[in-house]
Amino acid sequence: MTTGLLCGSPYARASRQAEEDSVSMLLPVGATSPEQPHPNNRRKSSSGDGMSQRTPSWLISPPEPQDALPHEQRRVSSPPPNMGFSVLGDSARSQSPYQEQVAWANSTQFRSAPAESKPQMVQTILLATVDETPPSSHKYFRHPRHMLEPWMNGVWMRFPWWGAGALFLIVLLTGASAGILLASHGTTMDDWKIGRDNAQPHVYISVFEMMMIFLILFALVEGVVIRFWRQLLQGTTLDALHDTYESMYLWPAARRISRVRFNLVAVACVLASVSFARGPLFQRALTISDNTHKSLSGMVDLKIAPHPLVEFFTNKGSNPLEQGGVTPFFAELVKGLGAGNPLAYDQPASCGDYCVGVVKGYTFKVTCDSSIRHTDLNTLLQECKACTTEQCKSNCEFRRTTSLSSTFFSTSYESAHDRLVLNSIHKNTTSCSGDVHVQTCTLTPTKSDIPFVLTNGTIDRRIDIPTSQVYDAVSTTDNAIMETYWPLALNTLFPSVSVNVSASPDFSQLDHTKCVHTANLTNSPRSTDTSVAATTCSNSTVDPALFTNDPSAVYSAKYSPSTGEDALCGTTWSDPMPDMINLMQTLAFHTTIATATAPASLFAPSLTGAALVSLRSSWTQRIPVTGHRTLPVYHTSPLLVALGIAVSLLGVAAVIPLYYGFWELGRKVSLNPLEIARAFGAPLMEGLDGNTTPDMITVERGGMGVKYGAVDRYGEQKKLRVEESGKATVRVPWRGEIFG
Repeated sequence: MTTGLLCGSPYARASRQAEEDSVSMLLPVGATSPEQPHPNNRRKSSSGDGMSQRTPSWLISPPEPQDALPHEQRRVSSPPPNMGFSVLGDSARSQSPYQEQVAWANSTQFRSAPAESKPQMVQTILLATVDETPPSSHKYFRHPRHMLEPWMNGVWMRFPWWGAGALFLIVLLTGASAGILLASHGTTMDDWKIGRDNAQPHVYISVFEMMMIFLILFALVEGVVIRFWRQLLQGTTLDALHDTYESMYLWPAARRISRVRFNLVAVACVLASVSFARGPLFQRALTISDNTHKSLSGMVDLKIAPHPLVEFFTNKGSNPLEQGGVTPFFAELVKGLGAGNPLAYDQPASCGDYCVGVVKGYTFKVTCDSSIRHTDLNTLLQECKACTTEQCKSNCEFRRTTSLSSTFFSTSYESAHDRLVLNSIHKNTTSCSGDVHVQTCTLTPTKSDIPFVLTNGTIDRRIDIPTSQVYDAVSTTDNAIMETYWPLALNTLFPSVSVNVSASPDFSQLDHTKCVHTANLTNSPRSTDTSVAATTCSNSTVDPALFTNDPSAVYSAKYSPSTGEDALCGTTWSDPMPDMINLMQTLAFHTTIATATAPASLFAPSLTGAALVSLRSSWTQRIPVTGHRTLPVYHTSPLLVALGIAVSLLGVAAVIPLYYGFWELGRKVSLNPLEIARAFGAPLMEGLDGNTTPDMITVERGGMGVKYGAVDRYGEQKKLRVEESGKATVRVPWRGEIFG
């Protein structure tokens, strides 16, 4: 460092070369110095010489923004006496001194002054032109990029916010993924629809998994950086540094662990990679179960007529050939009911696949009376067998046609304009001596709450739930419905049959006599009768001609008779009355539904146009229903969710130890090669702040050109290194070349 005097005061500046520190650049007058220039008397004092007007560039600092310094000090109006020539003086200059202010606070560190006494100092001036006005002074100050960075350690100063935040987000996203999986259990695809977006849980799980993979890798790298620099700070070996760096990669880390060469970075890298199994576990935890019922409730609009219309039963068209027969709709309805099929109906979407409800509609009010009739055929048969007199035989013959003839099973009906009467008789014991049950039920049209079920595009009355509420009686508009069409349908579906038991003419055994009255619906033209009835009697209970629609065969059961009785006494029957009543209730319900949904042409010419539209507009009832929809439903496996959470948190727990000791670092660190080169004392980085960051390195020496290759220097061995390309010749290495 050189020392000189400007305006009578001592100042100092940084030297350009080391040897300049040994000799003062500005010396007192009269002192001898090796730096004293040879006098040049040939210099001109003319101001026209450009070189003589220019101050040497190495005396003046680079121009900097002027507003960064305080105001200029007052210039000296006239030079003081006893001013000598500087070694850097110029004879072409005037005698006015050149002054330059130097910012003391921002100047480079000074070398401590020697302890000896100060020598006699004089002002050093530079010769100027004849002009007495000194030139404008240049301010010298240090740019902020030259500021030295202090070592600033501490918990809050060096807290790894980004790395800790990444780990915290992994925990949050893991919890969110598990929450979505658990919330998905029992839900359907429609439950996850938000507006027009129909993204399913798998989409959210995949997005969260992608984010967690990026976050765990980021947190791992941040932890490795802290671990690397803390090892250097605490003291380590190059081998340990190599292991730390290599363990950042999965294969080297797994190799070290397999060879029982554990280190924190290798364990963290492997466990962080294991945490990637979280995605497959979460994805497999959510499956779809088919044919699962999902409960629902809503409202449906049910079309049902308040009562049957005669137009539904019979043709009243203008064509004489079509008059007199039953309609195809009624014939198909009875046929389907006889086969046990529900009625086809346009099922609303709000009902799902299955729904139940209660509708107010046309039905029958049932009133029943029961009685018991005693019979004893065995005693009468034994008495008549023992007859020897003509009077006894005549009496037994009379009794054979009266008291010895008993009905064991029977179904029949009677109709009137306002009611339908159903009769049934059945024997439920295995003996010909016992009780025979007789039951009579009267069906009166009325309105009541009818339980119904809608499923698979069909509607039917629920027979498992009794009618809960009965309203006022209903009087039909046409007596033919009660007198003709209901009996016709009942006789078609449930033919009248009677099974009578009587003694044979010789009283040796009992004979069965069964008669079945059948009726068939027809819609053939020119038919004035709505039924074709036939009565068929047989002495056999298993007659193929009577078996198809024979209630006596449907409700019968054969058992062994009591001791000493006829084999026919072992036949028993169950009560047919409940089925007869349910059949009529279902027939009435199907008829009112079919009437409401039938085409308009069915009601012509009685009802057409606006009259029909006005009539049918009141046939729709809005009814609350409950049911279910058969949908694919998500099923979540809690075990797989727990395993996914475990491996996810395992990766977080493995990375956390890498952050230990972060508070010991004094700056923000990284694995940037510039920062590593500065820490290892690379020649290219000499002169820079030892605690500088890569960003500040690029600020100070970002324009330095560097090249990696072979460096040849005279008298030195060839080296392969990164060298400043402006100061040395760096070439591409040759194949097979060896370096020192």
